Amino acid sequence: MMMKSTRKKEKQYLDNLWVIRKGKYVNLDLKRICEGVQKRPVREYYISDVARYMLNPNPIEIEKKLIGCKIQYHQPGSYKIKEKITQVLPKKLHGLLKGKKTSPDVIMSDCETKRPAMKDKCLEVHFKKVHEMLRPYGSILEKLSKLDTNRISDMTGVCREIDGGHSVLNLQGSIEEKIKYMVNSIMKDVRVIIKKAYVAKGLFEMRGFDFQSYDSGNSYRLIRFLHNGETKSCVLGPDNRLEYWIEDVRLINCMHMLEQAIQTDQKFYNSLEQCIKGHAKPFNIFFKKQLEIDYSNTYLPEIYKEVFETYNMDSKEKKTFVNSLKNLQFGISFNFVPQDSDDDKMYTNISVMHDIRALEPIKDDMPQLYTEISQRASVSETGRYYFLDSIKGSRNEQ
Repeated sequence: MMMKSTRKKEKQYLDNLWVIRKGKYVNLDLKRICEGVQKRPVREYYISDVARYMLNPNPIEIEKKLIGCKIQYHQPGSYKIKEKITQVLPKKLHGLLKGKKTSPDVIMSDCETKRPAMKDKCLEVHFKKVHEMLRPYGSILEKLSKLDTNRISDMTGVCREIDGGHSVLNLQGSIEEKIKYMVNSIMKDVRVIIKKAYVAKGLFEMRGFDFQSYDSGNSYRLIRFLHNGETKSCVLGPDNRLEYWIEDVRLINCMHMLEQAIQTDQKFYNSLEQCIKGHAKPFNIFFKKQLEIDYSNTYLPEIYKEVFETYNMDSKEKKTFVNSLKNLQFGISFNFVPQDSDDDKMYTNISVMHDIRALEPIKDDMPQLYTEISQRASVSETGRYYFLDSIKGSRNEQ
C-alpha cells in the first residue's frame, strides 16, 4: 500500500535507495501531538517511503493466490438426543456416547502449478486469458457445487504463498456466501488484509509496499522524545500534525541497520533495486540479532581473505581471530522472487553486520588489524557495526 509524500522532495536523494537519515536534536512544539506538552528538544530523523511503510501500525493489503479450501463438518449425532440419554444413563457410561469427530476435508485446485513469469508481457496476458477460460472446467468447481451446506459448520480458504507454502484465508458470511466466494475467486489473486507490516518479532511483510512507486525524493519527519518518563516516537504529517505513533521504538534501530546494509552491501542493495525496477517481487525482511555463522580458516568473509597473508599471525592468534567473528553478528535477510528467471524460486540475500566489540580480544595483540576494521564501522544509535559478509541462496538449492 503506497502512501503519497506530504513533504517536498530532497534533491540530493533522488537517485539513491535509502531508509533513514541520522538524527539531530531540534526544539519542537508538541502541543498538536501530546496534550499539555509545549516546545522541547526532540530527536528528529528523516525517513523514506520504505521506512514509513515498515513502521506504520495500520493494516495493509497483500495479494495471495486462492488455490483451495478447508471444510469443517458438523459433528455426527444430535445433541438433544444425547442430552436425553445422559439423563437416564449412569455418569460412568456417558463416555460411551462420544462419537468420532469428523475430519475436515481439504479441496485443492488441480491447476495449482505455478507458472514462471514471462519476459514477453503480451504472451503472459494471453496465457492468463487462456487460464481464465479453462478455469470453469477445473474439478474443484464441480466439487464445490456438490457440497451439502447443511453438513458444513465452517469453511476457510487456502492460499499459496510466494515462497510455495500455504496459508489460511478466513472467509466472511454464511456457508452459502463462502462457497460462492470460492467459486468466483478460486485460482485468482485475492486481496488479503493483515494487521500491519510488522507481523512478528524481527519480521516485516513487504508485499504490501509498492516498490515500483518508490520515490527516493520523498521524505517524512520522525521524532523521538521523552514524555512522562517514557520514550515515545511518531511520524509527522503536514504542519507537525501526528500521522501515526510507532508502537515499538526499537523498530527505529531496525531502520538504522537496514540503512547500513543498503549502503555497505552491494548485493543487498541490488536485490531491493530489482524490486523497484519490477524485475523481482518482494516477500519479507527479517532482522536477527545473533546469526552465529561459524567461520573457519577455509571460509572467511571477503574482507578478511587476505588478512592471514598480510599480517604475521601464529596459529593461536588465527584461532582467536576466527572465533571472534562468530560473536555479536547481526543479520538482515531479504526474501524475493526474480521475475526474469524460469525457475520461479524464492531467493534470499543476507547481509551480515558485525559489532566491533567482538574484536576486543585481538585489540591488544593485533592493534593494526583492529584499527583497520574499526575504521570501517559506522557509528549509530544501534552501536558500532561494520559490514562482514553477504550471503545469497535460494530455496531448494542443492
